[in-house]
Amino acid sequence: MSQLAEPMINSWYKTPDSQTFRVTAADLDEGFIQIQYADGSFEGLDSDIWAKLGAEEIEPNEEWLEQLDEDLNELDFYELGGAPGSEAFDMSEYYD
Repeated sequence: MSQLAEPMINSWYKTPDSQTFRVTAADLDEGFIQIQYADGSFEGLDSDIWAKLGAEEIEPNEEWLEQLDEDLNELDFYELGGAPGSEAFDMSEYYD
């Protein structure tokens, strides 16, 4: 795969030292990139650090995708204020 100058959201990358991650958010105007490692942890980078990583885009490993799906399924919506569609999960406060 080829090295990319700009991060692409939801694309997976591997650094020369074998760290694998995907880009979960990017604001190139502000120079901020958020990445999620294959173990599920997140990190914020600035565009200068991104440029020094030397990361190349790769195809995602099925095992990583399965683990991230499991992590999402373990979220307890009730602890976060209720399940979507329930009275406790009232989104009206987020709208003007």
